[in-house]
Amino acid sequence: MAWWTLAVLLLSLSIVCCAESIQEFTSSTLINNVVQDPLTGHIYVGAINAIYQLDSLLRQEKKVETGPKRDSRHCTPPIQSCHDAKMTDNTNKLLLVHPSNGSLIVCGSLFKGICSLRKLGSIDHLIYCNDSKGEKAYVVSSEETVSVVGVMSTFTKENDTFDVFVVGKGYGSQGNMKLISTRILQDFGNWDVFEDIVEAPAVQVTPFVKKYRHNFRYSFKESGFIYFLFTRTRGGLHNKNYTFISRLCEDDHHYYSYMELQLSCGPNNMYNKAQAAFVSSPGEELARNLSASGQYGQVRSQDKILFVVSSTDEDKPRSGLCMYPLRYINQRIMEIISACYTKNGKIGNKVAVDSPYTTSANLLYTLTKYKCSADFLPSPLASTPGFALAAQAVHTTRDLLMAVAVAVEAEHTVAFLGTSNGKISMVPVEECDMMKDCKSCMDLKDPYCGWCALEGRCTRKSDCRKAEEEKHWLWSPQNQCVEITSFQPPNLSCKKMQKVDINVASLPSIGGDDSLKCIFGNFESEAKMGDSKVTCDLPKVTEIPVTPKNKDFVQVATKIFVNDEVELASSYFTFYNCSAAARQAENTPCMSCVDSEWSCQWNTQEFICDDRDDSVGDHIIKHKECPVFENPTPSLIPVGYETSIEFTGKNLRVYEVKDFSSYLPHRMLMLLFLRSRDQFAYDEVRTVDVHFYIKDRKTHKKIDSKLNVTLYNCAVGREDCSLCKSADPMYSCVWCDKTKSCEYRKRCPSGERRRDCPNPEITDIIPQYGPLKGGISVTIKGSNLGIVKEDIESIRVAGEPCVHQEEKYFVSTSVVCEIGGVQQKQSGVVEVKVKGGKSGTSSVMFTYRDPRPERVQPNRGPRAGGTLITITGTDLETGTKDDVSITVGGTFRKNITCKTGEYTVQKVPSDNLTVTVKYGKHTTKDVPTPFRFFENPKLDHHYPDTSFVCHGLYSGVSLSLILPLQSEVEVKGENDTVMQFSSPTVNVTDGIASLRTYIVMDNIELELKPFDYHPDPTFEENQKRIVSENSIISVTGKGFAKAMTAQEAEAFVGDVSCGVSILHDDMLFLDWTQPTSCFKRPKRDTKSDLLELKIKFGHGQWIVGSVEYEKKIEASWTSPLDIIIPAVIAPMVGITIIIIIASVCCYRKQAEREYEKLRQQLENLEGSVRDRCKKEFTELMIEMEDHTADLSEPCIPFLDYKTYADRVFFLPFKDSASDVMITGKLDIPEARRATVMQALNQFLNLLNSKPFLLSFIRTLEGHPDFNAQSKGYFASLLTVALHGKLDYYTDIMRTLLLELMEQYARSKNPKLMLHRSETVVEKMLCNWMSICLYQFLKDSAGEPLYKLFKAVKHQVEKGPVDAVMKKAKYTLNDTDLLGDDVEYCTLTLQVLVHGEGPGVTLVKVLNCDTISQVTEKILEQVYKNVPYSQRPKMESVTLESAGQILSDLDLTSQKEGRWKRMNTLAHYDVRDNATLVLSRVLHPLQSYDQHQDRREVRNALLEEDKVFHLVQPAEEVDEVKSKRGNMKDKSMTKAITELYLMRLLSVKGTLQQFVDDFFRSVLCSSVGPPAVKYFFDFLDEQAQKHDNVDDQTIDIWKTSSLPLRFWVNILRNPHFIFDIHVNEVVDASLFVIVQTFMDACTKSERKLSRDSPNHKLLYAKEISTYKKMVEDYYKGIREMVPVSNQHMNTHLAKVSRSHKDKLSTQVALHQLYQYANKYYDVIITSFDEDPAAQNKQLALRLQQIVAVLENKVTDP
Repeated sequence: MAWWTLAVLLLSLSIVCCAESIQEFTSSTLINNVVQDPLTGHIYVGAINAIYQLDSLLRQEKKVETGPKRDSRHCTPPIQSCHDAKMTDNTNKLLLVHPSNGSLIVCGSLFKGICSLRKLGSIDHLIYCNDSKGEKAYVVSSEETVSVVGVMSTFTKENDTFDVFVVGKGYGSQGNMKLISTRILQDFGNWDVFEDIVEAPAVQVTPFVKKYRHNFRYSFKESGFIYFLFTRTRGGLHNKNYTFISRLCEDDHHYYSYMELQLSCGPNNMYNKAQAAFVSSPGEELARNLSASGQYGQVRSQDKILFVVSSTDEDKPRSGLCMYPLRYINQRIMEIISACYTKNGKIGNKVAVDSPYTTSANLLYTLTKYKCSADFLPSPLASTPGFALAAQAVHTTRDLLMAVAVAVEAEHTVAFLGTSNGKISMVPVEECDMMKDCKSCMDLKDPYCGWCALEGRCTRKSDCRKAEEEKHWLWSPQNQCVEITSFQPPNLSCKKMQKVDINVASLPSIGGDDSLKCIFGNFESEAKMGDSKVTCDLPKVTEIPVTPKNKDFVQVATKIFVNDEVELASSYFTFYNCSAAARQAENTPCMSCVDSEWSCQWNTQEFICDDRDDSVGDHIIKHKECPVFENPTPSLIPVGYETSIEFTGKNLRVYEVKDFSSYLPHRMLMLLFLRSRDQFAYDEVRTVDVHFYIKDRKTHKKIDSKLNVTLYNCAVGREDCSLCKSADPMYSCVWCDKTKSCEYRKRCPSGERRRDCPNPEITDIIPQYGPLKGGISVTIKGSNLGIVKEDIESIRVAGEPCVHQEEKYFVSTSVVCEIGGVQQKQSGVVEVKVKGGKSGTSSVMFTYRDPRPERVQPNRGPRAGGTLITITGTDLETGTKDDVSITVGGTFRKNITCKTGEYTVQKVPSDNLTVTVKYGKHTTKDVPTPFRFFENPKLDHHYPDTSFVCHGLYSGVSLSLILPLQSEVEVKGENDTVMQFSSPTVNVTDGIASLRTYIVMDNIELELKPFDYHPDPTFEENQKRIVSENSIISVTGKGFAKAMTAQEAEAFVGDVSCGVSILHDDMLFLDWTQPTSCFKRPKRDTKSDLLELKIKFGHGQWIVGSVEYEKKIEASWTSPLDIIIPAVIAPMVGITIIIIIASVCCYRKQAEREYEKLRQQLENLEGSVRDRCKKEFTELMIEMEDHTADLSEPCIPFLDYKTYADRVFFLPFKDSASDVMITGKLDIPEARRATVMQALNQFLNLLNSKPFLLSFIRTLEGHPDFNAQSKGYFASLLTVALHGKLDYYTDIMRTLLLELMEQYARSKNPKLMLHRSETVVEKMLCNWMSICLYQFLKDSAGEPLYKLFKAVKHQVEKGPVDAVMKKAKYTLNDTDLLGDDVEYCTLTLQVLVHGEGPGVTLVKVLNCDTISQVTEKILEQVYKNVPYSQRPKMESVTLESAGQILSDLDLTSQKEGRWKRMNTLAHYDVRDNATLVLSRVLHPLQSYDQHQDRREVRNALLEEDKVFHLVQPAEEVDEVKSKRGNMKDKSMTKAITELYLMRLLSVKGTLQQFVDDFFRSVLCSSVGPPAVKYFFDFLDEQAQKHDNVDDQTIDIWKTSSLPLRFWVNILRNPHFIFDIHVNEVVDASLFVIVQTFMDACTKSERKLSRDSPNHKLLYAKEISTYKKMVEDYYKGIREMVPVSNQHMNTHLAKVSRSHKDKLSTQVALHQLYQYANKYYDVIITSFDEDPAAQNKQLALRLQQIVAVLENKVTDP
């Protein structure tokens, strides 16, 4: 049944693709039941101890705790007096939706299994629950192992019909014994809620039936029947489970119709135990396949199929899915019943009917007596095993399947299978469009997806335009794309042109408005459609690419396009080149030509390979053999001797008239004389293969040649006479006395050829020392030591005979023998005798001696072995290392080194073990010192657990035995417990993730887990830094903190080392506080030198820039703050100079002394400012170090789409509290509501008429009182009204923009277009961008924007903020800078929230904060995970300390004249770690009034006095001080306000990372939204149609449409996208960032001066970088793949669907109608004057709508 697997696609919920987009709900306890309300879509989850209410996206709405509670199975509820009661979990046993009365039936295991009713949509509302009704209310079981199922039904009694639910319950040791029961859901007569109202003894289980062990799995009703699916045994000794389905009539209130049918799944009922089931209609495809199988008869798509997942009865069960058509189940049941009535329970002489619940032994007698009516039978009937309904498993798995759900998509049936894991998942069905090509779409195997061929996208079938036509929508599981299968002709010469037929698999029909074309490389041609093929013209010869070198063909990319945009299929077409084919074999061009796979022929006259044609003749070779020369003789040629070579020729008749005719067709001769080896680089090898060829004398063209000979040289490798004589006789080599070398026989005269060789010569003996007992081999090296091994006659070593080992003999050069033993130490020469009476004696002496090992070091090692030990002693260098048996890969010198093997004895540590050294066969020596084995070392832990690729330091701890380390790195230090070494450099070509890090010690391998490698850090481009002794150096980049800490990092300025004080992942700061600071000037003179700034992480070093010390000039004061400080100090210096000049004139003698004094004062002032700046900057960086750790994406309070749209569209125009678009409420009488809504829908249809809408907009804009604000509000209303058809909205916007563009193009300055929002279309564009970029905001730009806002807020609130003047110590805006030096300190408060438990929240505040400021910070911290709109308001809470309510103003407030200071924490003497209580009040203003007798007191305090917080206004202060006399001395102590501008730089530096991150996220073209590309291309396209629009104008249009129209709005108003509150001080800093962003987006260059605004000077350095980012952004957008109108419309349609019914469309239509009504006469007039409007009767349609809405007609 393989076709079933094609029809039913099985997806496991645990491995669903695109898992990152699956909505998911997780319960903390095991989930038992899940149901859905079909009316509202709400999902209800029954779990242990809890019931959950979820929305359709699985988001939790409500939760009700149902347990644990006190209970006991042995007590009857209520259990208040039960002594055995204890806390017991409540397992949800049954969950049913009762939609008719809006209730949820909840049954649990507590209190004998009673049920309750809860309200649908609000499950925390309990409708009914009663535990005192006794046994009749016990619906389910209190035992966990007893299964329960249920289904809603109805019951009729005495003409009253009411709702019930029918329950199937297994048998347990507790409770009643009814398998089936009917429970009422209301009080009726004597019946109580949940009482069983049917007495059915026929299906009432008697005690003996527990042996059947019923396990109910599923229940459902269909076509008047109720079905139960369960498993049970057959009773008796059989413990195997079998699956049964039982059926009874829904209106059978006595269960007389109850009947059981066994279901069999898989071969021999392999999957015998049902686990879950689902009833669904099959898709068309499955219905056809089931019908075709012939097993179930005709199956229709509207029939019902029972899908059952079953498992085996094994310890590790396997599972299968089987399908049973419900009609076939009913048919088999009727056959069983019919056999009972008519055939005594038999079918084909086999018993088909069983009575499993009876004790009667004679079933046939029972059937005869009672027939088959269940009302007469003592127990229900069932089928026998032989008549079970069998089905094949369409899917099997080794996993235990516990759930199944079925859906139908695109005529296909989809089954979702899963296991019970405490988790509910919702499978996405809208992920198709994520796949960008057909292959990835097919690879999804997603039954909801398919490839829309003519649109070139992966879609659902409903989204494909021509999906119903054959092959236009290709279903994903079929894995068949539109593909080019072949070409006809399959290839073509690159010199020809013709048409080609392209055979295409799954080719859809192309017709109507669709066009088809082919593209070959860069050549386009029109295509014609045929039967499964496409015919196209091939490119011209000149347009075919050049054939690549070393190839004889070129493949050209071939693509078939539909409608010029959509690629239908692609492949490669081959163009061959016959000329190149001949060049593939240099010496056989003819063979290479005619034997190639192409249609080529060889011309012997022209010597060319050309395309095969109709030409004939002997000179044209097509298939016959080519002329060729071959078989050279001889094939061995000695070097340096003149040799004649003969070779043969074939097929040379074509050359008879040429110079070769006299040689043909027989043999030819050629002389080849090789005089010098150097000709062939022949100096190191004995033989060289040489190929030569023949040319035509006249044309010098090659004729095919297979002429290969071998050159050889006798002298190479045959340096002596014996080697020469041993050469192979075929080379004819002889030893020539004259040249003393081996020569070719004919090159050496016969008189100089030597017949025998000279005496042997011995050059070396190995070893030169041997043990006294002998038994070792001695190798004798030399020359002329014989030609064969039999030539050796005798060998003597030190006068003693030595046995020749013939198997180790090497011709002439080496002889090996084994020495015998001697009595004492002796020495002597080595003598070798060979045949012919010749002998040789060595000049090297051999010595017999006795080795004595004395000590082994180290003397211990791990039991795993591998320890490298060294043995020391005297005369150990005896024999060779091959003769010493203890050596395992070690060295052998004066000391012996070797490795230990594995110690396999169980006892560890071992006893003292003797180390034995054995020399050869007969000498054995014991080492006096013993060796011991110990337990293998173990790795306890290591630090750190990360490293850069370029090295990083770490240490391993608790290694009990550390021996010499075998590692790729150097060990820096070690002892018995700790070792330190650098992690090795790694090769990352295979990926960092595959790296494995371990320590190898001896034979022990200890893996470090975890230990991760990270890519090396990257540093931003080198910069030149000018520093002084008090400067701060920062270095930026990425990846610093991945595997490094500030303590491990090092920095160098020149040769001077300095530490790193702060290290972030993207920034580090050099330590300037230590005595060895890097700002200390090096010894050499570096005043004008540039010093390298080098950062060192482990072994990795990076030059990150250069440093230059500033030059100090006498009598001048230079600040590193180039712009702000000179502007402040310059006037002071000017005043100083005037004072100095006056002093010189008056006091000439004291001039120099006064000047020096003033200069010193100015230097002190500079130092003070610098110290203050450095201090505040360092404090800010330290405090912000961990700030971003809390800013994870789930904590970002994004607004929902409706709130976002309302704020962006309408907040700029109306009061958000009262605007009808925000509230969404229309004041329409209920009686007219239906009529009004119908008329508004007609108005919407009218708006969807393009002529009407364009005329409507133009008419309104032409009216004089339709101002800019009205235009913007009207555009926003239009955006909401048309949100359901964004493609149409975009079309209207494009049309209006074209008109606007034409208008400005005709003007003198087209750059002004889109500069302001003075037209409807400009606001429409702003709204369009807001809609299209909402998802981009959430996915990409939102997080950096939120982090920027939080960082600004954090910076502002960490210092004093004047609550009255709205000035702050830390800000970016100089106009809001708090100039006075306010003394303050930071306090940590412990805050208790009244009524929310005993938990304490720690909150950091300032002692100078007002009570309102403190309250705001407390609310921010206590409710940090709660969106701002859901937090308690300031007016609704009070703050209490030590029993006293704190307030900004009260009777204790301090007064200074008429000025009253607002109360602060310092005023109330609140100390560090004080405890404050936050309480809610019933009325907002009671925070002060609760402890006052009259409310008028507070008002009086506010009326009679002026209030200030930290600083009084300057004019008031001066007035007060003037009354107190001379204030000169005091004013001298007042800080200069401008000096506090230094704080701007420190705040800017701290926020720089957040500002840069936001700018980068916004100006990143790689992830740019398609809407931006689409609109920018639209501007570029339209600009080309106007001569006066240059590139600069286009950039200005783009800037005005996106950065200045959208991003500036969002940056200035972050509460448009986030649920936050932006106070005035934070807004002032955001204003500076907004201005910087606007400056970066403008093309004009503005020259800055000291008179420029401070906020422009503040970012003067960065503005060029930001401008470059903008330029690169525009460039990147231009290089993106174009977005077609079709793709854009598809995207917009998806946006419309995803936010369907979320906006107040009806309200917007009503508001738009108000405009139509207000300007009714003008609009009607314009329609009357427009012929097109008259044709469409637009005026009449509008009049009808107005008549209805104005109630001028009678309501229907």
